[in-house]
Amino acid sequence: MTTTAQARSAPPEPTSRPLRRRRSSRVLLLSVVLAILGALLGAYAYRAAVSRVGVVGVAQPLSFGAAVQIVDLREVQLPTDTGLATIEWSEVDSVVGKLTATDLRAGQILTPDSVTGERVPAPGEAVVGLSVESGRAPSASLAPRDEVLVVTGAGRPPRRAVVVRSGEPDTTGRRGIDVLVRQADAEDLALASVDDRVAVVLVARG
Repeated sequence: MTTTAQARSAPPEPTSRPLRRRRSSRVLLLSVVLAILGALLGAYAYRAAVSRVGVVGVAQPLSFGAAVQIVDLREVQLPTDTGLATIEWSEVDSVVGKLTATDLRAGQILTPDSVTGERVPAPGEAVVGLSVESGRAPSASLAPRDEVLVVTGAGRPPRRAVVVRSGEPDTTGRRGIDVLVRQADAEDLALASVDDRVAVVLVARG
């Protein structure tokens, strides 16, 4: 009787082992999935870091207003995410034949605003070469497309102009500066330069 009662009151055997196996399998599967995702993300980041695109670069110096030829250009490889304004090498034909909008140095990356289809001077404009004495122009170099006032004195108002090219001072300190002006002002400015009545003032862009 006692043996029978003890057998009836004995607790059932635990059945938790299959549950542990299922949990272990799920954790293992999740780890594999996360590892695969990590590898894919790493591969994507690596490809983005090393991805390159060919853009148009300058192979040799070009002066303002020069016609661009294919020999003046070369392909440069840049990362795709630089954020720079560039022209892809596949579009190089769209650049050939255009005019430089500023002086370009070898090794530069060509930007869309570095070239123009408009010839300088345009109708109604003129380029005047000024000979400016030392102290009558900024000591810093003037760059193409800088805006200046040309002062001639004699009660005449200053004329607004755009620098086309600025030379280096000679042994006497005199400097040659080519400026783009209205054609109506060209003769007066040329005569003022001959009479040594010219001063150039650098101003902010209007």
